[in-house]
Amino acid sequence: VSTQSTGSSGINAEYGQCSKLSEKYGFVHLSAGELLRNEIRDKGPDGELIEGIIKQGCIVPSHITVGLLARAMAASNSNKFLIDGFPRNQENHDSWNELMGDKATVQFMLFYDCDLAVCVDRVLNRCEGRKDDTAEIVQRRVEGYNTSTLPIIELFRREGRLRTVDSSRPVEEVFAATEKLL
Repeated sequence: VSTQSTGSSGINAEYGQCSKLSEKYGFVHLSAGELLRNEIRDKGPDGELIEGIIKQGCIVPSHITVGLLARAMAASNSNKFLIDGFPRNQENHDSWNELMGDKATVQFMLFYDCDLAVCVDRVLNRCEGRKDDTAEIVQRRVEGYNTSTLPIIELFRREGRLRTVDSSRPVEEVFAATEKLL
């Protein structure tokens, strides 16, 4: 099984790119955030806990997220995945390696980099009706990103497994730049 992970400061920009990549290259797109929201919606065993954590703008415990990803991967008939929004911190990274390290190889992280002001604007104007799309929660998410996610991005960079795209550009330009990195 091969996986590519996407990390993004271009919040919401990566989703359209993942869909395009999945369609064109046959990846199964798994969004960590979507799996978490589905667990809430479907009233899964961890749904209430996940909802409370997300409302606070915090990161869900890694074993829960990795478990949801593993279940989705097992339910798929594919061995080619694009995992969106994961890992977000060192605990996510370590938990993935512990629980999935012998089952899946992360080939690289595809990092969609974007100016903070553009990211915040995208979140606050995406009109998805998400409860965590408020200015206060976005600020907490940005703080969490700076303290928890940036070190993971740097880890992938040091390991030579980071591929970066400027996602502040128009969608088609971002996709063309992404394709060059595959």
